[in-house]
Amino acid sequence: MAVCSGRTTSSGSTARLLLLALSLLGLCVALSHQQSTTDSCATAKLAVASLVPFDSTAFRCTAAWKQQDFVLRYKNTGPSEWSFILSAPDKGSYVAVGFSGKGKMVGSSAVVGWASTGGKGTVKQYYLGGKSPDEVTPNKGLLKLVKNSSVVVSRSGRLYVAFQLSTDYPQPYLIYAVGPDGNLPDTRTLQLPMHQSMVSRSFNYTSGMTYGTAGSGDAFPTERKHGLLGMMGWGVLMPIGMITARYFRQLDPCWFYSHMAIQVTGFGLGIAAIVLGFRLNEDGLKNVDVHKALGIAILAMATLQVMAILARPDKTSKVRRFWNWYHHNIGRAAILLAIGNVFLGLSIAQEISAYIVSYGVFVAVWVVAIAAFEMKRCYADDD
Repeated sequence: MAVCSGRTTSSGSTARLLLLALSLLGLCVALSHQQSTTDSCATAKLAVASLVPFDSTAFRCTAAWKQQDFVLRYKNTGPSEWSFILSAPDKGSYVAVGFSGKGKMVGSSAVVGWASTGGKGTVKQYYLGGKSPDEVTPNKGLLKLVKNSSVVVSRSGRLYVAFQLSTDYPQPYLIYAVGPDGNLPDTRTLQLPMHQSMVSRSFNYTSGMTYGTAGSGDAFPTERKHGLLGMMGWGVLMPIGMITARYFRQLDPCWFYSHMAIQVTGFGLGIAAIVLGFRLNEDGLKNVDVHKALGIAILAMATLQVMAILARPDKTSKVRRFWNWYHHNIGRAAILLAIGNVFLGLSIAQEISAYIVSYGVFVAVWVVAIAAFEMKRCYADDD
């Protein structure tokens, strides 16, 4: 019995060691596979830079379609010349990027690339005359591709489609598509199988930001909603609330309730802006970390202000003056940071000048109003 027990224990230990070894081996394989099939804007150098027929250094980069792991690199490489490199997982299918003036698939032109099982890459332009495969015409389209500059490279489980366009400025909507897994276009007719998935997005080439899905009827994409909510909450309502509290105390108690209502509304809008901000695509954008850190600092200060109301001492209390000092100065610091962060956000998004000018006018009027009220208080004190 002792011998049997020893053998059982030895066999159990061996089985556990074997299971552990297999688990570690599986983990290593999974990690190596993940590393070899991913690409991101954090990558210092393009993996296939030497195989691309044009200089790919200093390209802007954006996570174009996160659901399909599409990464787009691009640059205005010369007068009337734009260069693009689209990276996507190689699943034995084609990948495509189309250019559209209104975000519609029909009537647009697309660059489509794929690699055969032998590793040979093919890149073609297609005219999207309709939504069925028969209406998608190869070697046709409105894009002016630069000759001898298009290539498809399959490397480490990813497909890289590189091409150059001869245009002053590409069309504002990009349409991404991926074909069905393991189903390549016909080698003779070049007809594309029906795409597995497709998305259309407006694109800001200056900032690299994607503005929602085209054709959805959404005039205010998430990025712009974030900006407008933050501007109205932190950058407009809170400064107005400060004015009501400092310069309209003679209207007691109306000033207090007005101040509370304005600040609570601004606080709510600001929280909504921050929630939307964490959902945005920030790949390839400069100063986003600074903008995010300032937003969190403003939220912390505003939260302290709201909590301070709950601990507000009575007017006759000896600590009331310390509470006033804290409440007034934290509020002023939060407002100044908020105004600066609004301008920073507009700069990061490369928003149209109308937004920047409009907010600049508001800040100028706000500053002039404060100066006028302060002068009035000084003259009143002299009297």
